[in-house]
Amino acid sequence: MTGRPYLTEYNRPHSDQGCPLCGGHVYEGEPCGACFLPYKVIESIRSRLAAPRFVVVLGPTGVGKTVYLGMLLDLLSRGAGGLRGLSRSPFSLALHRNLILALERQRFPEKTPVETDRWHWLHCEILPAKGRAAVDIVAPDVAGEAVSEEMESPGSQKTIRALMGRCAGVVLLMDLVEVVADGRAQELFAMQLVSYLDALRPGRKKGRKVDLPVAIVFTKADLLDDGIADPVAFARGNVPGLYGQCEARLGRFSFYASGVAGSTAKLLDDSGAERLVPLRVEPRGIVEPFAWMVGQLGG
Repeated sequence: MTGRPYLTEYNRPHSDQGCPLCGGHVYEGEPCGACFLPYKVIESIRSRLAAPRFVVVLGPTGVGKTVYLGMLLDLLSRGAGGLRGLSRSPFSLALHRNLILALERQRFPEKTPVETDRWHWLHCEILPAKGRAAVDIVAPDVAGEAVSEEMESPGSQKTIRALMGRCAGVVLLMDLVEVVADGRAQELFAMQLVSYLDALRPGRKKGRKVDLPVAIVFTKADLLDDGIADPVAFARGNVPGLYGQCEARLGRFSFYASGVAGSTAKLLDDSGAERLVPLRVEPRGIVEPFAWMVGQLGG
């Protein structure tokens, strides 16, 4: 064995500041070695005076996380729901740009890769209505498979675990079409997530609920003829197990319904597989859950 590896390690420039997500050690120009937070995100956070709030948008694979986040950025950039969003770094615009380009081609974006180093991240300054302070939000576009793996084997997905342990708010997405058609898979994923959040916050007094705002959003409401008039009543009647668990374990939660496409169609590719494509973009219910959560953060 030679001394080269040790010499190389010694010469790597390390930072005096820890990782803003997990507090782990960071080498200049490299992702955090403990939670793999990308260096571009670390650098962007360090450029700001106030510490940001980490927010996570979670849900099973195919629920529409990328579409929700991208459309949220688009609406916030133009000002909506009493909020305006300003991107704090170039990487924050990649997700926004990819969604808009996909919709212009009448396509939904490709699914997010499982590999954490290929996730898109955003860092935005949210400017609420007058009288309230601005708040920086940092959020990744995570893969549903990574969330499932972490819930099945805690500690296996270090980025997810660090985010869930550090986050200030959660937007939990559920596929409304699948809830109506089947129900249990989406509901069980959501119940597992609430249970995971509870388990990550030990040391609370017995019976005390998780004090973390959780917005539960039924996505793809535009694909149902009748939509949802009352998301709370829908949740009570169609996902009673989840509703009961929220009441028992969460101190702050709220239900919403959202949709992005005004109309859709199904295309068949050469292999005979069906693909859903958007024919018209009419976002609704996108900003409301996020605005509620920002209000819960206290500005």
